[in-house]
Amino acid sequence: MPFCPVGRKRGLFGCRVWEGSWIKMVTDYIREFVKQECKKTQLTMDLYENHILLVAEYGERLSKLLGADSLVVELASYLHDFSPVHNFDHKTDHSIKNPKLIQELLRKFKFSESIIKDVTETIMANSRPINGKASIEAICLSNAEAMSQLAKPVFWMFFNNSAEQKPYKECVKTYIDWMESNWKTMISEAKDMMAEEYDFLKKLYNK
Repeated sequence: MPFCPVGRKRGLFGCRVWEGSWIKMVTDYIREFVKQECKKTQLTMDLYENHILLVAEYGERLSKLLGADSLVVELASYLHDFSPVHNFDHKTDHSIKNPKLIQELLRKFKFSESIIKDVTETIMANSRPINGKASIEAICLSNAEAMSQLAKPVFWMFFNNSAEQKPYKECVKTYIDWMESNWKTMISEAKDMMAEEYDFLKKLYNK
């Protein structure tokens, strides 16, 4: 059943002037929808609890700091891993596989085409932390994803082992190399928030 809090007016969510209560209602609905989809397997539920929720949290903090469209960032945060939730073969290239699924979902919830376009483009740009030519929303999402990965080292080493069936030492090395690569391109605001976690990472690979 499509979500439409006031009748069924097309383009209802195209307006950029949002009342806080409406934003919360819509994003809460999307979050719950994604959560239910993630319950299909334990691994995808772990991904929801240890990654997707953190991306949304960090994305919100960055959007406030950078003046981004918080609605676009929040929707993109909850939906950026929607493709691998449905088909785990997409886990390494989900930013490419996602658009059709995301667009169909948001149309069901009566979002305007401009919001759908912004959310889609934000997700499509999300491959590694962006620190340069991109929309503010894409910068927020990509950095929030890297921040969530840095915040949960044990989970990501477990996840790599579960998803890729790699030996433990290889999982640790893959994670460390991945985080070091991300750190180099993260924006200063993200680095400031994650300085303590990065220091822990350095201690981890110096052992």
